[in-house]
Amino acid sequence: DAKNAAVSWTGGKDCNLALLKAWRNPALRVTCLVVFMPHEARFRAHPLIFMEAQAKALSLPLRRIVFPEDCDDYKKLYVDGIRSLKQEHGIEVIVTGDMDYVGTMKRNWIEECAECVSVDAYLPLWKADRESVLRQVIQERFHVIFSCVKSPYFDSSWIGRTLDQTSVEEMQTLSLSRYDDVKPLDLGGENGEYHTMCFDGPLYQSHVRVKLGAPTELAGQRGQKEGEIWWVLNVARIDE
Repeated sequence: DAKNAAVSWTGGKDCNLALLKAWRNPALRVTCLVVFMPHEARFRAHPLIFMEAQAKALSLPLRRIVFPEDCDDYKKLYVDGIRSLKQEHGIEVIVTGDMDYVGTMKRNWIEECAECVSVDAYLPLWKADRESVLRQVIQERFHVIFSCVKSPYFDSSWIGRTLDQTSVEEMQTLSLSRYDDVKPLDLGGENGEYHTMCFDGPLYQSHVRVKLGAPTELAGQRGQKEGEIWWVLNVARIDE
């Protein structure tokens, strides 16, 4: 029998492609999306209101695993969250669009945490060729735009741009540049160089319609290096 699966959700290109692959996998039955979030988190690259609109367009519930502010043991928080998905919603598999290890980690984070409560992890994009993933997103006719970009790779003109053949080719050129103190651009954005929002795709029953504001330049953000500039898209409102 197919196993009940929850897709770890951010609203960007990778989790959308992972959802599509899980949906097409006869061994899985996708029953919900899940966002793991700190207490009172504000997702600038993927606003929660936008993720909720995506879930509505996909006819899937968006479940929130909210971490209490008085605990900094992140592994325990994730393990407890996955345990609650298993116990309260019958989730047997967590799907993630992760493509590579983060930082110094030796295992995928979701896989490691899910294992603690005997929940499987499904990683359909793991170690995938970055260009291939971008081309799959385009070929499957996802409507994706850049919602956050960072220097030295990008400038503010990338905010709101569509992920298409032209932007992929430009990113390939950018990935050839070398910098003194940062890694070359990862085409998939796996090092946080950029983030995306998805407005439509194969499983969407309606296009997510939003009113977008002007890009905002961010400073003093957690993880932001000195001299680094981040730009983010502003979602003014969701149009029903």
